[in-house]
This record gives sequence, C-alpha cells and structure tokens, in this order.
Amino acid sequence: MNPPRPAKILHTSDCHLDKVDDGLRQRAFAASIDLSIELDVNLLLITGDLFDHDRVDDPILDWTAKQLDRANRPIVLLVGNHDCLDERSVHHRFAAESRCRQVQFIDDPMGMTVEGPGTDILVWGRAMVEHIPSFRPLSGSPPRSAGRWHVIAGHGLAVGAGADTRRSSLIFLDDIDSLDADYVALGHIHAHEVLRERPLTAYAGATSYSLNGQPGCVIVDLVDTHAPQLTWTELTPRASVLIEDALG
Repeated sequence: MNPPRPAKILHTSDCHLDKVDDGLRQRAFAASIDLSIELDVNLLLITGDLFDHDRVDDPILDWTAKQLDRANRPIVLLVGNHDCLDERSVHHRFAAESRCRQVQFIDDPMGMTVEGPGTDILVWGRAMVEHIPSFRPLSGSPPRSAGRWHVIAGHGLAVGAGADTRRSSLIFLDDIDSLDADYVALGHIHAHEVLRERPLTAYAGATSYSLNGQPGCVIVDLVDTHAPQLTWTELTPRASVLIEDALG
C-alpha cells in the first residue's frame, strides 16, 4: 500500500458568526478563507460553532456560504454547542451541503467519516445534538484506513482523569492517548492549545481571538505519519472585507 499523499489542513473553530459585534468575527473568518487560498491547503476543517446561535439572520447565512464557496476547496464542517443539531438548529436553515459546492457536513450523532475529495484525508466526527453530559465527542472513533490520513474531529472539553462527569461533552485525555489518528482537531475552547504530540491533538482556538487575543488558526502539515507538523498562524483581518450585506 502506498503512503498517503502529503496534505495541508487549515483547522479553525468557534467562529461564532452573527451580527452582534462590529464585524470582527466576520473579518477574522474571511481572513481564514484568504489564508486557505494563499496557502493552497488541501482541506479546511471547522470543528464547531461556525454560528453563535440559532437565530442568526439569513443575510449572515448567505454571506457565510459565499465565503465557504470562495475558498474553492474541500471543507468539512462539524457542529458545536452553540449551533448543535437539535430541532431548532441554525444548520437546518443553512443547509451547507445544498447551499455550498464543496462542504461536507458531519451530521450523524453516532459518528461518520467523510473524505476530502481529491485528497487522502479521512475525517471522522460525531454531530452534537445536545450539549449534555452523556455526549462523548470522540466515542466510537474508528481505526485508520490504510493509505489515508486519519483525522478525528470533536467539539468538547478536554479533561484529565477524575474530572466531574456531570459536565457536558467531555473529552478525556486518557482516551485521546489511545486513538489511532494523525491529527485530533478540537473545538470549544477559545484559546489555542496543543494537548498531545502523539496523536497530535490541538484546539485551534476561536478564529477571532485564538491566541493572546489575536485572530488565528492552525495549519497542519501531514507529510510523515510519525511526525505531523502544526503551526499556529495569525490572521490579519482586512478593515474592508465584504460584510456590508451581512451587517446591513
């Protein structure tokens, strides 16, 4: 079996798009799209909370779809606790897969695997229907497939042994240690943090204030199955990004 082809992933999360702030979140998100184009990444991965709540106005949804299409590359989208997939979910209105050309939406609460078209990247994740203690974001993740990069996506709180199990959507660090993955991409915590080197596991941090209050995302280079490389990258939101239609 030939090894998987080298791949580059832009991982972001907790974009919290809405029309409450002065447009910073929209500008940061647009900057992440700019960076995906500039670096010509093979996959854009969003691990939850693309939207801040279920009441996001339609113009914001239209603008978001245009941004995702502007990336012009495979995108994998996971829900989070702010936009979880209950009956009121904003994602029922957004309908990413029918609205956008290259978005694959992880919508199975039991877990599902999607493939980045034209890549050797497989992404597994579970859709959060409710942000409750019984939901375990990484439970049931499958073993890797030969000749493919294996990425696991989850949205939840990483905790050590002995943590209060009454908290919602827990990800136990001991469980991460047993995963057979090249990269474990997490969302929910707004500050970028690398939790494990093997398997490489990280929170991307919120797009608009990922590290020390600065907008950013992470770039993951999958070249060597023994040593994937992660780089936090600052985003530079343009002062005049096309958000007028969304914020008007």
